[in-house]
Amino acid sequence: MSVSTVSSVSSIATSVHGRPAYQPFQCLVCHCRFTRHENLKRHAALHSRSPEEASLPCDFCHATFSRRDLRHRHMKRKHPEHQRRDKQASRSPTESQDGLHLQHAGDHGDLDMDSGIWTDLDSNLLLGASFLDPVSQSASLNPNLASINFDQGITDSLLSIDLPQIQDDWFPSSSQVSQGCHLFFTHVSHFVPFLHRPTFDATQVPNHLLLSMLCLGYQYGEDPNCGHQAGSGVSLSLRCFHRARVLIAPDEERAEDSTYNATMVQAYLLIQIYAMMYLCGDESAYGLKTHSRMISLARAGGLMLPISIESVATQDLDSLWRHFIKAESHKRTLFAVHQIDALWYQFLSIPRSLSHLEIKHDLPCPEDYWTASSSVEWAHRRLVARQSGSSVQYPEAVRRFLSSDADLSSIPAFDPYGAINIAQFLVSSAREVSGWSTMTGMLSMERLEPLRSSLLALSPFIRPQSEAANATHEALCEATWETAMIEMQMWSPTHTGGIVEGSMDAVLHQLTYLAPSCEFLCESNTAEAIQPHVDWFLRYLDTTVVPDSEAPWITLYAYKAFMVAWQLVRGGVLGSMQVVGVHDGDVEGALMWARKVFQRRERWQLGKIIMVCLDTLEK
Repeated sequence: MSVSTVSSVSSIATSVHGRPAYQPFQCLVCHCRFTRHENLKRHAALHSRSPEEASLPCDFCHATFSRRDLRHRHMKRKHPEHQRRDKQASRSPTESQDGLHLQHAGDHGDLDMDSGIWTDLDSNLLLGASFLDPVSQSASLNPNLASINFDQGITDSLLSIDLPQIQDDWFPSSSQVSQGCHLFFTHVSHFVPFLHRPTFDATQVPNHLLLSMLCLGYQYGEDPNCGHQAGSGVSLSLRCFHRARVLIAPDEERAEDSTYNATMVQAYLLIQIYAMMYLCGDESAYGLKTHSRMISLARAGGLMLPISIESVATQDLDSLWRHFIKAESHKRTLFAVHQIDALWYQFLSIPRSLSHLEIKHDLPCPEDYWTASSSVEWAHRRLVARQSGSSVQYPEAVRRFLSSDADLSSIPAFDPYGAINIAQFLVSSAREVSGWSTMTGMLSMERLEPLRSSLLALSPFIRPQSEAANATHEALCEATWETAMIEMQMWSPTHTGGIVEGSMDAVLHQLTYLAPSCEFLCESNTAEAIQPHVDWFLRYLDTTVVPDSEAPWITLYAYKAFMVAWQLVRGGVLGSMQVVGVHDGDVEGALMWARKVFQRRERWQLGKIIMVCLDTLEK
């Protein structure tokens, strides 16, 4: 992002009656102004209510609220017993089909960012049109916005399961469960490492969580009941997904203790990853709604705080080990939630729902401790490590990496999985700076430089030095860091353009059509800064022949890096794809190479979409 580009955006923002660029978004009804688009969006929802709904009182105290979601949160925190009883009494047959349908309209409004009115507002801003001008006929605005159905797309998606499927009491057979769990722990668990494999017992796991595991696991293998016939795994995966959706609604009402609540959050997390990254398309709306519910459950269930385990003196080593597993699983679940929340912000530009300051946990323990197969092995590894120094909470770790004079060597050893969270925080912060700079026209280098320095300081923690380091785990950590370094050097055109996506299909097409300009990338200082990080992804794609343990977001990172390399090749930059044998300026050769490496991922939906996008590059 060049300074001239930022300045041009500033001139657009200030064109509305000479108002300052600090508040470029204006309400079409009352003309109030806002700094951020999502603030305008929440404000506009107030106009959609009738006058008698303007103040929403609590039925059990004197508090009043301007939005239903705020009253809903108040009820859960201050009057949980009343709120739970009311939900059970008022639940209709339609609502019981899907627990997510219990959300109030205020919650729905925050997610439907593809409605015509918001698309029109975005285009008005980008084209320099005054917010005081009439809205186009295709998205005409009722004075009180009452006619707009903000959650139509989400509602349609949530009701996509027909009645016979909902009434079905189907459950996978024991052989399907056994094979599905094996596939999950082999191909999936390393990028959501909150389930402890050595002590995992499928018979003791709630059905909603088990089905959520299976719907992901069978993306990597076939159904044993169908003789491992090609394509049978995908069909079984989809059936597990639909069954999990049916079971998770009534089970949510029983999520009273922290352990059961954690399994609900885990199930929601796995289901949304499946909907967003493996199904894509229309099911993405369900995934986003699931994300909103997951965050609410995490807060209400105390997932932000360390689990309370009675500190009873015991000489039973096995008991101590199981206490450790319970607390660590609780912690790792929240770290996974935080990562997915940051991913949706980075890919879709949907505002984050979870602040790093809410996380009161220490950094994840070293992987050696977590993967120990017995209490004796666990104790031995801890003794051999002789770890010194007190534990560090995640917010404190972020502060130390941001500080220029902090002693990072004093941070005790931790799993690189926790370093991913730090990297996600830094790249999300850079995105916020890029959005702020675009709206205000002021390039804030004093904000960007500390973030870049912090990422460089994080590099040794991302790359584990242990010889026993898991290769797939290591690739996930390094890919996150490398894409963060690219993001620091070049801003996302879709994000600075105010484009909010609702699915990964849209993200991939935008990466194809709205790639950074060739002129900007080919500037010598820009190309030189990003080339090492682009080369990492090119080497990774070239050498990963069987990507059957690849986190789906690595595929997205890699395609984004290829699009940068593609632009460099087109611009004639020397050595753009030399690391994988593509000659300078050989556009056709670059496309042939890309088809070869991404075709390895064509069995998954993201791979199919990427292959279509590559076809459009040739036209």
